[in-house]
Amino acid sequence: MLPVSQMTKEKATVTDTIPENFDYDIVFINRLWVKDDIFKLREKHNFKLVVDLDDYWILDHHHLDYEMYSTHGVDTMIVKHIKAADLVTCTHERLAERIKPYNANVHILPNAIPYGKMQFTDVVNESDLIRLFWCGGISHEQDMKILKPVTADLLVSDFADKIKMVLGGYSDSNITEETIWKSMAASFTGGGLLNNMAYRGMSVFEYYTMYENADICLVPLRKTQFNAFKSNLKILEAAGKKIPVIVSEVDPYKGFPKEVVNYGNWEQNIRELVHDEQARKEQGEALYQYCNKHYNFDKINQKRTELFKGLIS
Repeated sequence: MLPVSQMTKEKATVTDTIPENFDYDIVFINRLWVKDDIFKLREKHNFKLVVDLDDYWILDHHHLDYEMYSTHGVDTMIVKHIKAADLVTCTHERLAERIKPYNANVHILPNAIPYGKMQFTDVVNESDLIRLFWCGGISHEQDMKILKPVTADLLVSDFADKIKMVLGGYSDSNITEETIWKSMAASFTGGGLLNNMAYRGMSVFEYYTMYENADICLVPLRKTQFNAFKSNLKILEAAGKKIPVIVSEVDPYKGFPKEVVNYGNWEQNIRELVHDEQARKEQGEALYQYCNKHYNFDKINQKRTELFKGLIS
């Protein structure tokens, strides 16, 4: 939705219903149209169908949606949409290679953030404590367990009183969600013994404000098939606030220069960044400059515009 909102265009709308008087050139969907009538509607209204994917359609067995995907054949439906699309867009080459056997007209449009616009400012609130930050949803429960031994060590470190663990995205709308979140929070906060706080999940229009309370971003991710096809969005988000990152050395995060991203070695990298304010500033600035150059929102969106124009011409 965000890229389309910033494109030059005559008009656009966000909808899950195509009315009788539909007069748009392109229908741009994420993964699939659940009602599965999009192909008949395309024939009727003569629009072009663009399918966008930013992760893989085959889930790991431990994924929260695995049973739902299996029961309803969601992976099969996504492939059906890929095959039928007039154009497929995705976020990186690894995913494009999986798409090509089903649709050769696939183009890579990396995820990007319009730095400096709307909510995506570089404002960061000041704090007497060094804030170690993570935000996300309950699908990351297994990833967060990577940090469980790390935060246990932080508890007995000589700088435990200088840090604060900040979690973003907390939700307790049902017992499953609440239980998983408590498990994740325990992994991230040394069982709740480290100084910590949590932000409730926010809408997509305001979630980035959570990053205003971060000094170091931690990005744990397990090495699995599904995770390997995710995008590098969490690094791009940290870059917009010029916050240094420590990430798992796995796809989709591999490939960033080690001058701008810290890979693994969690305790040592945390220690060095906590004790060196200048290093935090320099790494944060270097990360921003790298991402603004190689994942520039306007340049990527211009390519998207050209692809869309070519499709309807």
